[in-house]
Amino acid sequence: MTETETDHADVAIIGYGPTGAVLANLLGRCGWMVAVFEREVAVLRAPRAVHFDSEVMRVFQNAGLADRLLPTLLPVRGMHFLNGDGTMIFRFDAPEGDGPLGWPAGFMFHQPDLEEALRTAASRLATVTTHLGHEVQQVSAAAEGGGAVVTVGGPDGLRSVHARYVVGCCGARSITRAAIGGGLTDCGFTQEWLVLDVRLRRPVDLPMVTVQYCEPARPSSYVVMPGVRRRFEMMMLPGETAATVLEPAALAALLSRWLSPNDYTLERAAVYTFHALVADRWRSGPLFLAGDAAHQMPPFLGQGMCAGVRDAANLAWKLDLVLRGVALDSILDTYPSERLPHVRAVVEDDILLGSIIQTTDPDRARHRDARATSHGSATALAPQFYPLGEGLCQADAVVGRPFPQPRLPDGELHDKLLGDGFTLVGPVEPSQEALAILERLAATTVSHPIPAIARWLSVNHTAAVLVRPDRIVQALVADTAALDAALSPLSSHLV
Repeated sequence: MTETETDHADVAIIGYGPTGAVLANLLGRCGWMVAVFEREVAVLRAPRAVHFDSEVMRVFQNAGLADRLLPTLLPVRGMHFLNGDGTMIFRFDAPEGDGPLGWPAGFMFHQPDLEEALRTAASRLATVTTHLGHEVQQVSAAAEGGGAVVTVGGPDGLRSVHARYVVGCCGARSITRAAIGGGLTDCGFTQEWLVLDVRLRRPVDLPMVTVQYCEPARPSSYVVMPGVRRRFEMMMLPGETAATVLEPAALAALLSRWLSPNDYTLERAAVYTFHALVADRWRSGPLFLAGDAAHQMPPFLGQGMCAGVRDAANLAWKLDLVLRGVALDSILDTYPSERLPHVRAVVEDDILLGSIIQTTDPDRARHRDARATSHGSATALAPQFYPLGEGLCQADAVVGRPFPQPRLPDGELHDKLLGDGFTLVGPVEPSQEALAILERLAATTVSHPIPAIARWLSVNHTAAVLVRPDRIVQALVADTAALDAALSPLSSHLV
């Protein structure tokens, strides 16, 4: 194959799954030249992820995608954990209506539909170009002049693309991770599960919440999906192989506790090995990792895709500041320092939940059940917002976590008032130095908070709050001096 003339981009994205597509949308909306490379020609029809939470929906909202996605989504109703006797030992019941971020606690979705919507949105952005059926052969930092070079093979041969930055959203076998170097930390979880996706042919009396069957004989999961789709997952037992469990008769037998053969059409049956792996290095010069290239986790918390979308949201606004000449390249070091600890905390909880579900020893299961129901009923569970790691802010119970999003009097969501960059919400008078930094950041000021936000400020004993572009609380701001302190970590990275 011959090599064509070198092309140029502000950011090259390798991989066009959900993480890459969200990043392309966020950067494209900022007007940056984005080149996306994906070896597959079309969206993979096999569903993989099935859940995302309200924080991710807010990212979709601020990328202008929420209205397009809503018709394809099913709000989460909850998750119930049943032991071998059918007794509920843990439960999560999603509150009705919108939660603190302006959306229901979570949504179930069909991944091919989501990916098509994300790609359609990106295709309407003039500065985003996608190259499907193009496989990246090599990625490396440029020898001269900064940036990186991506060598891509496609229908017309090899081409080279010079980009100021490259983000590898290229999955578990990431070529970008290999270029960055460093290893994968194994968090101590590897387990095979059989995953079955079906379409119901007729109404069947099935739960409308996700159910975890914490049965020592065979831990299993039932997952509600939009429309007529349902997912069943069964833990593989010792001695079982993919060849044996994927036989049609074996699959029908496994599904028989829920469905008869006339109730469903089998869309997919596959054996997956669930891992808990986190890359040690997420950045090397102009090269970055995001999504599955940076982390893989079990499915029990439904946070695998969510983590990738959070990666994109964190990195996009920092790249935007650097590309605009507002911030120094050093601000990009806060991407891995903030995201890595966040991901590790999620993985730890995912493994803990998996250990509860996957208990196969009857005696251990009885002790688990007794502890969970010791107060007379099932232990209630609640999702949490995990804090960022050390970077631009010092996380605590509020800082480093999502800012709330109530409804405005006209029914619109509060983020409408925040703009696309930093926002100072509350009546604090900036010093001249702070004002200069806010102007450099093109920050928005909301001096008169709506009542719901005023109450939130009062509860947190502060006059104002500084909110980042990714809607994370940068700092609580009690007065002018506190605003100076809140902006100090940012100012050290500004040009």
